[in-house]
Amino acid sequence: MDFDNNKKLYDFITEDPSILTNKWLSTRPSNPTSVYSSDNHQAEAKLREQNGLFIKTVAKVLVATENEVDQEIKAWARTVAVDRVETRTPIHEIIHQFRVFRGVFWEHISQFVMENKEEISGTEILEWSSLIHSTFDIIIETLTEEYHHYYNDRLSVQSELINELSAPIIPLSDSIGVLPLVGEIDTKRAKYITESVLMQSKDYRITHLFIDLSGVSIIDTMVANQLFQIIDILKLIGVKVYISGIRPEIAQTAVQLGINFHKIPTQATLKQALKANKIIISDLHTAQK
Repeated sequence: MDFDNNKKLYDFITEDPSILTNKWLSTRPSNPTSVYSSDNHQAEAKLREQNGLFIKTVAKVLVATENEVDQEIKAWARTVAVDRVETRTPIHEIIHQFRVFRGVFWEHISQFVMENKEEISGTEILEWSSLIHSTFDIIIETLTEEYHHYYNDRLSVQSELINELSAPIIPLSDSIGVLPLVGEIDTKRAKYITESVLMQSKDYRITHLFIDLSGVSIIDTMVANQLFQIIDILKLIGVKVYISGIRPEIAQTAVQLGINFHKIPTQATLKQALKANKIIISDLHTAQK
């Protein structure tokens, strides 16, 4: 490959990246919910900056070593992936814009070839095609990997936050508490609930805990076993546990799976459970022992 021609093409591409960026941005549809929308003027400056760096990164494959290009690809992909996750941009929209810009990019290279056709061989054009298309593909792959990692990290953080907020003991008195559980409980969440409930029971000095399951949609054998473990551990530290709100479909499933709640005081509703134990919301002083 002729390095002089490579350098000429590199200079042609990078001399004014705004030419390519303007052509790309002119293709944007109107979509208020997308970072790529022609109506999203707030995001345009960042798109111009990111695309300018992208152009230079792709063009650098013509004049730099593979290691240098690889480092720049990773840095660019990481920055853009974080931004696209933060702006909640679906991955299919990102891939679509790569396809659009690839066409703009090659129109620009075609212009260079036409202007210098006497100095460029067919072999060089084929080599440029292979090299640049490969670089585009590597960048797309790297970006989607970074997007996936960052997106999953955010989900993990959000999941931990939800867990923290989804197992609160509500103190009704100095020794009585209610634990309302809501949503689907998997083994991971059940484990977190165990740790959280033990800590809260100790902090609030709970001796009577009412666990309400009316907001729980599914209980399987593994979750039920985890629930029984919570109850057994609470008993060891002096906490008496009461269950309320087992929905009919859950009760039916429990029977089919051989899950036995008979050893635990149960009531249809939290109100009934409190009343059965002589706990009145307006006068929380005693609980049946």
